[in-house]
Amino acid sequence: MKRNIIVCVLLLVLPFLLIAQEETNSNESKNELIGNWKIDLRPTPDAEAYFQNFVVSSINESSFTGTFYGSEIKDSLINDYWPKIYFAFSTSDQSNEYYHSGYIENGKVYGITYCPDREFTAPWTGEKE
Repeated sequence: MKRNIIVCVLLLVLPFLLIAQEETNSNESKNELIGNWKIDLRPTPDAEAYFQNFVVSSINESSFTGTFYGSEIKDSLINDYWPKIYFAFSTSDQSNEYYHSGYIENGKVYGITYCPDREFTAPWTGEKE
């Protein structure tokens, strides 16, 4: 009887322990994004490197704060349901909105920027400083 009670308690508690572990791993993965990233924004593969900063200051559940190319990050989202951390956000300058998305893989970020008003899109890569 006592053994049955212990087994029942374990079966009831085990799912909560697994969920807590999954959330911890997810948060640790998202935290990889925090920091100062040196981003290479060269316009073509054979052009000289052109570096700008992507700074992620903090993460709050599925969003983050920071700057990209000196502009404040807006409307940010993180998707950590996949093996890689995916993210998206927007920035603006005096006359245009820019939309960015990317992912982290093997300690590097890979992304793309799109600006419809400038008919512009460009891939970029970066490493954490």
